[in-house]
Amino acid sequence: MRILAAFDKCKDSLSADDLCSLAKGRIEGRYRDVSVEEIPQTDGGEGFASILTGFMAGEMRPVRVSDSLGRAREIQVGLIEIERLSAEVVDFLSLPETGIVALVEMASIVGLADLEAGERNPWKTSTVGVGECLLTCKEWGVSAILLGIGGSSTNDMGVGALSSLGVGFLDGSDEQIDFPSPQTWDVVRGIDASTLLSLPPVWIACDVGNPLLGENGATLQFGRQKGLKPEEEDVLENRMLEMAGSLGKVFPGADKMCDSPGMGAAGGIGFGLSLACDVSMVGGFSLVSKWFELEKEIELCDLVLTGEGRFDCTSLQGKGPCEILRLACKYGKKAILLAGSIEDDAVSLMKKEIPSVEIHAFGRKDLPLAENLARAGELFQAKLDELIDGMGMN
Repeated sequence: MRILAAFDKCKDSLSADDLCSLAKGRIEGRYRDVSVEEIPQTDGGEGFASILTGFMAGEMRPVRVSDSLGRAREIQVGLIEIERLSAEVVDFLSLPETGIVALVEMASIVGLADLEAGERNPWKTSTVGVGECLLTCKEWGVSAILLGIGGSSTNDMGVGALSSLGVGFLDGSDEQIDFPSPQTWDVVRGIDASTLLSLPPVWIACDVGNPLLGENGATLQFGRQKGLKPEEEDVLENRMLEMAGSLGKVFPGADKMCDSPGMGAAGGIGFGLSLACDVSMVGGFSLVSKWFELEKEIELCDLVLTGEGRFDCTSLQGKGPCEILRLACKYGKKAILLAGSIEDDAVSLMKKEIPSVEIHAFGRKDLPLAENLARAGELFQAKLDELIDGMGMN
């Protein structure tokens, strides 16, 4: 029997690699004549660079950058020879036949998970470090950059990254603001793009289709999870609107770009970068599916195991585990999703779409969240044992 383990991460506890490895070790250690193929999933957030680079036997290289509060930190960037990629991936990304593609993980630079609860404040966080990292990739001579933008702590519409790329945000004395974050925008009196540096083509992996501004935009949809107080939402939204207008005077077409799908993802990083360089948005799951030849792997297996930290209604909106369930259904394969916790409404909706799907929580309702997180590996394996034993494998 061949099983595919294709898990995404459980935030604050187990990585996608951890879950896939636990499944493989547990199942192959207990059952004869069963093989488990591991394909860790990533939504563009934590693990994006290492998972994709590792699968293609690429190189991870250190880079020194600023984090979202301006503190120095070292992160890892993936480098892969384009010749290692499948023809399908090369065509999908319109890459040249030869060269190097850099994989950059925004969460490793300005990740929300890296900030203490009291530090989470999108007025103070900035994407300066993202721009620094992209410039380093350019200095390495890469042919293209693939940027995963999940898990960010920023809501600065890419202004910080633009400053690192040479755009000057000037105060009333024509002095450049070194670390522009939304809390500094009220003193910006001019924008100078005369020294803007170019970048190789940038592909942004993202499954979020929100525009930059408005009710469904970056601030009003995602600000609170990044530490924004409810009473400050309209204030920051207006500050974003003003900055977009100011950028529009320097970069023609910026106003129209605000409404483009995906510009509101990760606090608007795609908007800022699109003003400065050749940026294309690409569906995160579509990319991962082609990268790992996921459909082929599902065709070859007898059982699909997938899951994530929490399965809720947002999971149905293009997230990897849910898309894997849909692919398993397409090929008539039995599929089981295990999540730390599940939302009943989401389960009902998924079962209406795919009646045969199995969705199970491995977290325990009688335990506090902290203990569930601490014991996630143990609880995951226990639930896996229960489900696999129930299938009568031996």
